[in-house]
Amino acid sequence: MKPNLAAAAIVMLLLPAGAVFAQTPADWDIPFDSRDWKLAAERQEGRTTERIYVAPGESEYFWNEKLTVAHQRLAFSPEDYLVGFLQYMSDQCRPYTSKPLVQEANDVLLQWEGNCFVTGEQFEYRRIVAAKDGVHVLAYTVKANRISEPKREAWLNILREAKLKN
Repeated sequence: MKPNLAAAAIVMLLLPAGAVFAQTPADWDIPFDSRDWKLAAERQEGRTTERIYVAPGESEYFWNEKLTVAHQRLAFSPEDYLVGFLQYMSDQCRPYTSKPLVQEANDVLLQWEGNCFVTGEQFEYRRIVAAKDGVHVLAYTVKANRISEPKREAWLNILREAKLKN
C-alpha cells in the first residue's frame, strides 16, 4: 500500500472534534432499528466527512452505542483502508481481535473487539465499501466486549441491508 493511502485511512479514523458541517451528504440508506437515533456530530476535514449517530439519551462523547457513517473521497480499495485501520487498532486497542465476515473486492464487513485506551472495551461491526466517489464506511460500535445474540444479528442485518444512495 502506498504511504499516502495509509495516512489517508488513518486521517479518516482520527478526525478532530471540529466544527459541524450541515452540508455533509447522507450517502447511505440505513434501515435503523426502531429506536429514535439522533445525529450527534457531523464533521468534514479535507476529503473526509463523518457523521456519528447515537442511541436515545446518549451524546457524541457519552455513548454506549453509536453508528458512524464516513466517506473518504479517495480512490482505494477496502483492503487498502483496512491496512491503515488495523494499524490504528494495533496502536489504540490492545489486545484486540478482528475477523472478516464478508470479504469481496469492493465490500468488506469486519468484526473487531478490543480494549481501547480511550473508551475501554468495544465491540464493532465495520462495513467498508469502495465506490466511484471514494470509500464509504458504516460502523456500529458498542462499549462492551460482547453484545447479545439477537442484537448482534439485528445489526449484522442492518449493515448488510444498508445501501449506498449513488
